[in-house]
Amino acid sequence: MTSVLPLLFLLSLLACSKAPIEVPALAEPALPETPAAEYGQYALALLQSGENPLWFELGENGPALIPSPEEAFPSPFIPWPLSLRVAGILAQDDRIILGINQEGFLAFIPWTGTEDAGIALYRIDNSVYWKSYSVESLFFFDDIPAAMIYRNDYFIDNKLPPPSPRVWGLKPGAGIRELDIPAFADLPPEDGWDLEELQEGPDEQWYYRAIKKGGTIQGLGYFRTANLSLAGEPSSPGALQNAFQPRTPEQAPAPLQQVLEASLGNGAFPGIAGVVSPEFPSLRYYATPAAMKNIQENVLIYPGYYHSGNSDSTEAIALLINPAGQGFIGVTTGDTVRIREFALPPLPQDFVYTGAALITLTFPDEAPSRAVLGTWEEQDGWNVGAAGFVLAGTNVLY
Repeated sequence: MTSVLPLLFLLSLLACSKAPIEVPALAEPALPETPAAEYGQYALALLQSGENPLWFELGENGPALIPSPEEAFPSPFIPWPLSLRVAGILAQDDRIILGINQEGFLAFIPWTGTEDAGIALYRIDNSVYWKSYSVESLFFFDDIPAAMIYRNDYFIDNKLPPPSPRVWGLKPGAGIRELDIPAFADLPPEDGWDLEELQEGPDEQWYYRAIKKGGTIQGLGYFRTANLSLAGEPSSPGALQNAFQPRTPEQAPAPLQQVLEASLGNGAFPGIAGVVSPEFPSLRYYATPAAMKNIQENVLIYPGYYHSGNSDSTEAIALLINPAGQGFIGVTTGDTVRIREFALPPLPQDFVYTGAALITLTFPDEAPSRAVLGTWEEQDGWNVGAAGFVLAGTNVLY
């Protein structure tokens, strides 16, 4: 179930109109314990996953609970850069952060109170700045979750200037703030420069493309840097293209490697795995050499997630699904590896899963409780209709 956090409790006492009676003094009722404010916001809700999945649809007023994607509010199909959709996922420690195109961020943080536990959902709205632009990429900068927005005029010539600021970070206690990235300092939006691509390559360098359409001088530039805190240097179109080349499964951490081989290696997933992890600075791609030889122009991306655990646990966990939600999960404890098939709740026709992550609640002297988060959208070619996410209990995992 999902429960909206109570903000106020009212106590009503009835009095008799006849002779007054003595009413014993009542203790002051204690307010229930609730998740603390994060990112300058209080939680929208405390989500508790059970036997039935929790489906949410994205809307102008934030996520709304719905019975299923089939009952989502009918949405007009809009080209994906201009639609309200989940544009990407970042994982940081035990929390999951979604970048919502044209809106802002959603954050999911495990919370265990003295009498209750669940996943606190926070919405950080930045639509006043993002509404007219598109989210290009999500990444970490100085351990801060960040989103880069850009002016996408492939589908519509909106005549807007490049966004300024172009990068926004999510700081605990401070909320959403603009970030100055030294690598982009020589490409100011005030001079007409817009950043259209940013990608961490298999060599762990950052590659990006800038375009200048306004003013008397127009231009197109390719750059790279070993660290976004350093100035960029000239690069080439081929280097940026190579930055999008997937890593091989052998380049993945051992538990993730086995899940990739169990899925991509058996021919069931003829595509590229896009994996998020608290240990990666952004989304990373993986594919087998055989798959790379057969990849066509419209290649499918299969969402994945990996976490090696923490200092209190030797357990590592990895998962990979296809767009329909079927996949594999691998759990490594010590030298023991268990890989099993699992499936997220099924989607209607023309709906696909676009992302996946795991959220773990830890309890003293108890086994951890896990839920899987899947992002979904309705697709028609380049266009997106309804979009949202689902939170499913661990019964779908084992």
